[in-house]
Amino acid sequence: MNGTSKPLINLLRGWPNPSLLPVTQIKNASLSALSDHKISASALLYGPDPGYEPLRENIAGWLTRFYQLPPISPKRICISGGGSQNIACILQVFSDPLFTKQVWMVSPTYFLACPIFQDNGLYKRLRSVPEDEEGIDIDFLKAKLLQSDQENLKGEGSHSKAPHAWRKSYRHLIYAVPTFSNPSSRTMSLRRREQLVRVAREHDALIITDDVYDHLQWPAVKTPGETTSSLEHAVLPRVVDIDRQLDGGPDRTGADGFGNAVSSGTFSKIAGPGTRCGWAEGTEKFTYGLSQW
Repeated sequence: MNGTSKPLINLLRGWPNPSLLPVTQIKNASLSALSDHKISASALLYGPDPGYEPLRENIAGWLTRFYQLPPISPKRICISGGGSQNIACILQVFSDPLFTKQVWMVSPTYFLACPIFQDNGLYKRLRSVPEDEEGIDIDFLKAKLLQSDQENLKGEGSHSKAPHAWRKSYRHLIYAVPTFSNPSSRTMSLRRREQLVRVAREHDALIITDDVYDHLQWPAVKTPGETTSSLEHAVLPRVVDIDRQLDGGPDRTGADGFGNAVSSGTFSKIAGPGTRCGWAEGTEKFTYGLSQW
């Protein structure tokens, strides 16, 4: 590299350019919150299990507007320390090393997700699922899930964790980044998202989606006179939205109310990773269980 060449951009990590960090906005927001005793006392105490209620309310309202959904209840939101902690806590409550058979990960996958699954007793359970033009290869996944279920019939009743009304162990886990998948950048089609939910329901699988890039989108070409951009509204519903509404959702006949999808969100990509703040969204029954860990 000669002296006039620009430095290389490291695309391995999803780090924002420091010039984009909203330092002034976060400083002003922090000063405002800490100057108001009604807010500061709640902010610095332990608070309720699912997180600070006004924050959950505002996240629920914001997601409702962005995804253009029927109102999302704050009870569907559980505050966390970020996207990675979301996955770790989800696994503590909703997986069991003796009962959960495999973790199916869209390949190529986000490399930092793998050790989180491994550290939660699922070492050597990780299985790769290829992508096609619509996202996760659903036919491949269906065949492998069926094969796994047939091979593991004898171990159905084994559990290592104490039973609770707010906990369940899923037989399978599926991990994906449906929008702007990291690292392939592929976006899963609406048809494939619906197929994935149906397959998860059939095989007692929990779909864990990293929906961290949904808000980082803009039109490739802006139409003359256009006053809005794709940043204001999502192009596609999340997998958790589909699970909420498809064929009666988690409250359909025969379902247990926990649902088959959870969305992992974080402010790391839209404010700054140093905020160490995120949220998980699932059914009210699911997020209550998550809050108890």
